[in-house]
Amino acid sequence: MGSKLSYQFDSATLQAAKTNEEHFVQLFHQFAPVYLKLWHDFYLRDMDLNDWSQEAAVVFIRTLHRYDVTKRVTFGSFYKTNLRNHLFDLLRKKNAQKRIPERLQASFSACPDYYAETIQDEAAPNPLKCCELTERLQQVGATCSAFERQVLSASLRQQTVAQIARRFSVDEQQVQNALVRCKRKYHQLKN
Repeated sequence: MGSKLSYQFDSATLQAAKTNEEHFVQLFHQFAPVYLKLWHDFYLRDMDLNDWSQEAAVVFIRTLHRYDVTKRVTFGSFYKTNLRNHLFDLLRKKNAQKRIPERLQASFSACPDYYAETIQDEAAPNPLKCCELTERLQQVGATCSAFERQVLSASLRQQTVAQIARRFSVDEQQVQNALVRCKRKYHQLKN
């Protein structure tokens, strides 16, 4: 069961928070559970908690200036309502951005030459070089001893020299020597 928080302040506190930054920060922190609860209830994908906190502070400032003490509504509920409405506005804007008219949408297949030249993943491996490397490694594997093949295979799987030595119960120097021989055979095939 949740318990209601009670906030101790009066109209003088509200007036002080309008003009004094220190009083504002103190009062804003007092109402932090309001914006934190909304943050957890309506998680915004593209906004982290710091951004949401800033949005909540802007709404809090507006609420301070628009709050009328003579109305029969508490400041906390007025702030919560304003903040919830602001949150819904943000959600509506994000959803509206997703609804782009079809005539403005472009397909990748509509201009294949343009996209082929402008959108390339430079980090992606070159398929031709991958095929050449695979062929060379197969050729090297054919000229290697069984132990050299095992060491080369383990090394290509990102295992360290120490791990390979433990796996095959040999000295690290033997693994190093096998890798040097494999490297030499690879370079001989390359030339």
